[in-house]
Amino acid sequence: MSTKRRSKIERPDPAAETGRTVTPQRHAPARHGDNSMRVYDVLRQRIATRQYAPGSRLTEAEIAAEFEVSRTPVRQALHRLAVEGLVEVKNGVGIRVTEVDDAELQDIYELRMSLAMLIGRLSPRPLSPGDLAELNEVKQRLADILASDQEPEIGEYADLCDRFFARLSNVIGNSFLRQFQDQLYTQTDRYWYGWLAKADVRQEVQYFYYEVEESLRALAVNDFDALGMIRRNHISMMLTRAEGYRKPR
Repeated sequence: MSTKRRSKIERPDPAAETGRTVTPQRHAPARHGDNSMRVYDVLRQRIATRQYAPGSRLTEAEIAAEFEVSRTPVRQALHRLAVEGLVEVKNGVGIRVTEVDDAELQDIYELRMSLAMLIGRLSPRPLSPGDLAELNEVKQRLADILASDQEPEIGEYADLCDRFFARLSNVIGNSFLRQFQDQLYTQTDRYWYGWLAKADVRQEVQYFYYEVEESLRALAVNDFDALGMIRRNHISMMLTRAEGYRKPR
């Protein structure tokens, strides 16, 4: 995914039916020269947050009309998404958001855990004061949510996860590792978001708070090997917790 922080959006029902044709909302015209990247960024975010659920059908014409651009930048954006494995483009068939079976999803998570261990080994770099301040803001907001009697909102929790991941990724100095990790994050994020509909969200917020807290301790002394292990372990524990609701009952 794009290395910049993803904007906070209102997230839809994660149990949305797959295979539907999505009717987009209109946006202000993109600036000349930014069209392809802007379309790509927005579509990629929608896929990651299940606004376009696995199996959804998209059309070039509707996307072009929404962004008030020609079909050329739309095709460029869709080609990039196809290279990342997020959409499938077939002549005469159309554009479909890809689906991942359970075995393949397990493999992707295994890759994410392995890549997390490389965070401290491939050109790691200290975070900037701004990055650390953002991570501390995420931690404080999680603490506020846990202290509240109100049920946590899935949309806000997911946005905090995105903010954490985007800032933490700035530790990675190796561009290939970062790009690959971002792609896998987007692939799994859309399924993880769907699982949240069946999870104890408050408990998930608590686990996430632990991860942020532990990560900040490692970052305080620039222990990047520890940071990678923390990330790897929390991915593993999340996957174990999700085992009960990954498969239909």
